[in-house]
Amino acid sequence: MKQDNVRSNIDEIVRQSQKRGFLKGVLGTLLVLVILSAVLLFIPQNHQHVTDTQPEIGQASFEVSVSRQELNALVEKYINADPSLSHQFRFEMQKKGMMLYGTYKLFGQSVDFGMRMTPEVTKNGGILLHANSVAVGQLPLPVKYVMNYFGKKVDLPNWLTLDAQKKTLLIDLGKAPKVQGVRVKAVQINPEKDKFVFKGGFSDK
Repeated sequence: MKQDNVRSNIDEIVRQSQKRGFLKGVLGTLLVLVILSAVLLFIPQNHQHVTDTQPEIGQASFEVSVSRQELNALVEKYINADPSLSHQFRFEMQKKGMMLYGTYKLFGQSVDFGMRMTPEVTKNGGILLHANSVAVGQLPLPVKYVMNYFGKKVDLPNWLTLDAQKKTLLIDLGKAPKVQGVRVKAVQINPEKDKFVFKGGFSDK
């Protein structure tokens, strides 16, 4: 009991000493999020037709199955590290689907966002991500408006196509960076079963 009282007193002292700085930080963050919400509501929506290209894979092709951990290692090395992304985004496959993380400058403040997306394999072997939810900091926001905002403000590489109206983001593997000189296309994407199958082959394009 005595130890609990001491712990409680210490916690109270720490809370009091940090209260002013904490409140300033909270108010500043809330102000940024409120402004961002207002901006998003008045941005006109943008619609873009999404199509992907058929990857050029040679006749000597192969099929490979990887785990989620192995897939994320490849994504980190060949997708997230691609200079065309300019470190604006980071993809990570999780058990419930793909997460897209990023940081954006708004009125001089760095605002973090996270978007949860469900992957789907296209007929050309690309990966179409359907956005389910998005949060800026701890504040959930309308997916369509957020995607429209970043689609207008961020210069996306040619292998990423965003459609704010349909709330999708296409990863065109026919244009995406090669993996050790190999062009790949998706065959099966199943995060819950930890099964990711790709077909690959060497290509000059």
